[in-house]
Formats: sequence, C-alpha cells, structure tokens
Amino acid sequence: MDDRYVIPSVDRSFAVLGILASAHTSLSLAELGRITGIPKSTLFRILATLRKHNCIIEQENRKFRIGARLFELGSAFVEQFEVYHHAVKYMRNVAEASGETVFLGSVEQGEVVYTRRVESPVSITAVKKLGTRAPVEGTATGMAILAFQPEADVASFLSKFDADTARDIRGRMQEIVHDGYAVVDGDHNPELLCVSAPVFDHTRRPQASITVAMLSSSPNTRERVPQVGTLVRDAARELSAEMGYKVLRRSVLSDRFRQTAIT
Repeated sequence: MDDRYVIPSVDRSFAVLGILASAHTSLSLAELGRITGIPKSTLFRILATLRKHNCIIEQENRKFRIGARLFELGSAFVEQFEVYHHAVKYMRNVAEASGETVFLGSVEQGEVVYTRRVESPVSITAVKKLGTRAPVEGTATGMAILAFQPEADVASFLSKFDADTARDIRGRMQEIVHDGYAVVDGDHNPELLCVSAPVFDHTRRPQASITVAMLSSSPNTRERVPQVGTLVRDAARELSAEMGYKVLRRSVLSDRFRQTAIT
C-alpha cells in the first residue's frame, strides 16, 4: 500500500510498541524520545493513547513496558492462523526424529516471522526468538516459501535487488523446487544451518514453512542435510494434505518451475 495513506501518529505508535517489545527493560518518556526522535509532546500523547487501550503499562517509576492487550491481540492471531494448530504434531515428529529444534514460520510484509517452536529432548536450543523478523532471502524459511510463490509475487520481491542478486536468488529457488526443501547455512545467523520445507493450503499457495535449525559448528551437520531435508519435506507434505492441498508434480516452464495438479 502507498505510504501516502499511512497515518503518521499510528505509524509512530507502532514504532514505540516495537521498541518497548524489543527492550529488555522498561523505558522512560525521555529514553523513548531519544530512541525514536519523536517530539516529547507528541510522544506523550501517543503513550497516553496506548495506555488507554492497555497496550502499555506505566510503572511507578514513570517508565513504560508493553501491556496485556498486545498478548490478547497476539493470541487472536494464533487462533486465526489455522496452520499453527495443525502443525505441532508434525513438528514434534521432526524434532524427535532429527534431535533438533523445529520452527514454524511465515512471511509477512516481506519478512519472515517465527510463530511456533518445538524442542527435541536432546536438542541444543537454537538462537532464534519467536516473534522476531528476518529477511526472506537470508533464511531457509523465507526461501522455501518464496520458491513456490506465483511469478508475479516473485518478480515483485526480486525487483528490489540488483540483477546479479536476483539471478542468484532465482537459481536457488530452482534448486529448492527440485529438492522440495531449502537449505541456508549462516546467511542470517552465522551459528545456524537451517533446512525448511513449505506448507501449502487448499489454494495451492505456501502459507508457512517447517524449519529445522542445526548448529553449523556440529561436526556432522552438513552430512545430515539430505536426511533432515527428507524429514522436513515429508512432514510439510503431510501437513499440507491436512490443510486441503492436493498432491502435485513438477514440470519445467522457462527458467522456473511451476506446480501442476495431478488429475
């Protein structure tokens, strides 16, 4: 949507909420003003409005932190995100079989958001926080979803890159469609190698991705990629079927792959 339709005060309000959500402690009016650059009088009105709706809480020391209303809104998102509820049993199976941490992620506004995590009893907790955002092109989750998007969406996404980078991303997409899963080693997080497969809904569009996160430093991580890739791909296919997605076969069209339904 064109930025000319954006309401500045609402835009600034979300900026304030984002800062409070990512802070490890509560922040004062002065601290928020220094971080955001919002004039004190404007910031005071924003905080008063957010406090009225229980989006923030003012503590006795006159500092602010996020409020329960945001938890309620986040819970509503989870309730409406159908794949979130269906995914957990498949994620548990993958976590147990791989011995690694498994994430459910989706793409929103050009960024990856992780919404669910399942730990294996023997896994080392991955350095990744639920609710954080990451670039599509730097994550296995994002690339697994991007590779199966309609061409118009792909072209729009790639338009922000130079020609060489866009060509590289397209080449990676072809490999992902061929294999059925994406592998990204340390692009966004240098400590992790991630393997991810897309989850489709009944409209045949990728809605989310199941991702296994492994420590890059582990001695046999790269040798395990084909095995883990198969686990993730099969789990994503089973979840997709539960979401109403029909089994597909691959065919080549120009320099990209397309998906056609088996009849």
